[in-house]
Amino acid sequence: MRIGNRLVGVVAGAIIAAISAISTPSVGAAEQVQPVPLGGSLTGQKGDKYFGVYVPTRFGGILTIKATEGKVAEIKGPNGKERKNGEEVGNDQHGWYTFKVVEPAKEKSYNVETTFVQNGLSTRQPWNFYYWPTKSDAIHEPWAGGNARVDTVRPMGDDIQVVPYGSYIAPGQDIVRAGPNGLLETSVAPGDDSTWFPNLYDDLTWIGKDGTVYSTPSPMLKYDQIFRSSARNWEAANSQNQDIQRWPGHCLGGAVASILMNEPNPAPGSGMTKDELKALWAELGENHYNHRIGDYATDIPAGPPHPGSDPCDRSVSRFHAVLEQHIRGQRQNLLGNLRGFPPRGTMNEVWNHGIGKFNATYHAVPGKGERSILLQVELYANSGSSLNGDDDKPRICKYEYILVYGLDGKVDETNPALTDWISVGGEAMFAPLNLLEVVESKWQGHNPYMTEANVRSIDLANGGSGRMLASAAPAFRPVGSYEAGRGPMFANGGPAREGNTPSGPGRGFFGMFRRSR
Repeated sequence: MRIGNRLVGVVAGAIIAAISAISTPSVGAAEQVQPVPLGGSLTGQKGDKYFGVYVPTRFGGILTIKATEGKVAEIKGPNGKERKNGEEVGNDQHGWYTFKVVEPAKEKSYNVETTFVQNGLSTRQPWNFYYWPTKSDAIHEPWAGGNARVDTVRPMGDDIQVVPYGSYIAPGQDIVRAGPNGLLETSVAPGDDSTWFPNLYDDLTWIGKDGTVYSTPSPMLKYDQIFRSSARNWEAANSQNQDIQRWPGHCLGGAVASILMNEPNPAPGSGMTKDELKALWAELGENHYNHRIGDYATDIPAGPPHPGSDPCDRSVSRFHAVLEQHIRGQRQNLLGNLRGFPPRGTMNEVWNHGIGKFNATYHAVPGKGERSILLQVELYANSGSSLNGDDDKPRICKYEYILVYGLDGKVDETNPALTDWISVGGEAMFAPLNLLEVVESKWQGHNPYMTEANVRSIDLANGGSGRMLASAAPAFRPVGSYEAGRGPMFANGGPAREGNTPSGPGRGFFGMFRRSR
């Protein structure tokens, strides 16, 4: 917990005093060195003078020093070697940096300021994907402007009418849902509305409320016709979610694939689009039992955090240690549940992303010693809602918190009383639930008709050669034609689809050691 009484405050003060006492800059016995706060400034300086600034992290960053008069010279790091201003300091170079301001205008005061920015970038950035929801297509009462009555008389095909004709109904509530075949076959009556989102078990086309025929992505239907399987039929019967308040999908699988796999490239002749091939990897990666997690920060309270004591504070050191050590230090991608988007997101929403970039700006905390640092972090995550080029941009979350570095240049995780998660911003409303290192994955989802070998064979970026396919794409048939004469496939009681729980279309995740539902 944070400082809560006078005794704890005295102990914390003693720790900070000790930090300052053992960390003092020096350039020689005859020279006096004036400390400058990292990410801060000193005003009212005069004449040639030596200064020192403390860099607390062993993982490097860019140190820039400016003076309003004269020139900055003789910048030397902890190893005594001279440095260039505004360049990367390198790894394991934490400690005091000394420098001199020379030839300022006589009798004129000047200011000295420092900035330190650390950029973390993984070797290969995670690619954007679409989360492929499992919510069934449905006819529903309009969200606005409806008549509060069910106008659709009866279902067609194997569709299911959940509210009888003529009944009173609330805005947005489902009236008819797709049946076990996963296809909404009922025409929409005037007064009602329909909702369709691309999913894994779609047909080749979908008919809108006004009768317009839309071409749809059909990942598993195409997969079936390439490999003569029944993946689409199984998926429709076993993965449909009927709850209009929850939109689980395949963002766990999509995020993990984006972290570990090359961005897919469909083989010529497969007839698959890049998005559809990503969908197949998302299904293969959706089984959370097949992912082995290494380092992690998890069970972070949602907050939102605020200045002063709050439950998020205890997670600051662990969160930033994982971020810095893996993305900056090892150039690895991480997996994270960053919770709901502004402005209407809720703390229980689960949005999984691959994370491969951050920028951290450092500021020494006044009066707290050189190793107490306020960090302003911009975290870059991939999109989980990118389809046909839409939303093809990163999600940028902003976090501000105070933590303490140890003498070894790593985040000190032994002093939670000295941390403070101050705020979140950008495309974040809450502190993230977790940040995870994915060590290993076995690519087998819940769908028994889909295999890693098949998917790799049509992915030129991940092992496929394309030689098994013709030069021209197959003439894909709609569900009614391809599956004609087959008996219906019913849900087999297999494991429920793990996924997101936002109140509208969103992403999904297994939550790492706890359920999100």
